[in-house]
Amino acid sequence: MLKKTMAVALAGLMAVSAFPLQVSAEESGDKVDITIMCAYASEDPHGQYVYEYADKFMEENPNVNIEIQAISSNDIYTKLAAMVTSPDDLPTLFFTSADQAPTLYDLGLMDDLNNYLDEETLGTFANGVTEACTLDDTLAFYPIDVQPLAMLYRTDRFEEAGLDVPTTWDEFLECSKALTTDSDGDGEIDQWGFSMVGSNNSSGQSRFMSYLWSNGCNCVSYDEDSETWKADLGDNILDLVSFWTDMNNEYGVVPTGITEVDYATAANYFAMGYTSMFLTGPNALGVAYANNPELKGKLGSFKLPGEYSGTMLGAEGYAIITKSTDAQKAAAAKYLEFFTSHDKDMKFWESSGKIPSTTEGQKVSYITGDDYAGFLKQIEDGCRPTLAFAGISGLKSALGDAYAAVFSNEKTNDQAVEQLVKDLDQLLEDYN
Repeated sequence: MLKKTMAVALAGLMAVSAFPLQVSAEESGDKVDITIMCAYASEDPHGQYVYEYADKFMEENPNVNIEIQAISSNDIYTKLAAMVTSPDDLPTLFFTSADQAPTLYDLGLMDDLNNYLDEETLGTFANGVTEACTLDDTLAFYPIDVQPLAMLYRTDRFEEAGLDVPTTWDEFLECSKALTTDSDGDGEIDQWGFSMVGSNNSSGQSRFMSYLWSNGCNCVSYDEDSETWKADLGDNILDLVSFWTDMNNEYGVVPTGITEVDYATAANYFAMGYTSMFLTGPNALGVAYANNPELKGKLGSFKLPGEYSGTMLGAEGYAIITKSTDAQKAAAAKYLEFFTSHDKDMKFWESSGKIPSTTEGQKVSYITGDDYAGFLKQIEDGCRPTLAFAGISGLKSALGDAYAAVFSNEKTNDQAVEQLVKDLDQLLEDYN
């Protein structure tokens, strides 16, 4: 069970009727306003379709008014956590993902979508998708797409360099070295092997955590006997941290100024040809092709190197706020079903590069090429179960602080690991 740190304070916020919704907005004729705190809307090129689908829904349901609040995914948690004490300011729906959901669920913000979706709707989702959105038997959010991590790479450059797809991280490093070159012969490196996200935020932290997972480092694990979470860094955590940070500090196979390279920058570096590999979700394909159409036919993907799965399924979607009225919840659920019905036109998904959450959506032609092969192989071979640890934001922060301290030369690898152990122990002491 997830820890309910605010159970008493949020008792009213979390209250949910055990009975079906008594009246729909459509039946009553009353005007219903729903607000959507949406990370999709702030993203290009697919954000436009969020507005388009909302407009179409309002045309078909004139009693419903939808307001889209565009906000980055990295800011949503902070904003919602601040709003908990003033629940009247909360939206009706908010964007979330599998790695953010446990913390937001623990704040009592996420209603159970099982209350609003019938078996037919639930049956449209692909294998494993609803499980990835479920916490404590609660369908915590409605899945729009899945974003397992894989490694994008330039097939043309691999072929030119005579490189095989790496299956281990040591092989990955050798490929990165071979693809780090002075392409114009001016004596300066201008093309790097790996587009690393080195910024100390959710995007960089999540990628580092996936790298650790792929090497068998669980970071934390749940102990059934004591019903507590335990640190689970493994005996080789120093070697793992050193390998990651050495790609910048020792081998120089990632672009310079690494602490300032966020997801958008890393994605752009890859799209413009400055880097040849990028650890990312399939959404980066949409960014790459939008910025550089000449990359069509030159991109492939492969599973994360390592013996273990380094990624959750990465479901993304919307949660319904528990505080919303019954009429708002009914309208919100209807809108979500309407949204995924557009997997038939595929505009949102194909423009973004995202993999649809529905079985039918995953059959479409655009995800059958080499560029999606690694993502689909990862799904086929199995992803990690959703990490139902409400302290995940603190865990990620501790991980980010570790690599950031080394990247900035504030700490050695040894010192960073020593601090990581202390930070994780303190986090778990406070959490448990």
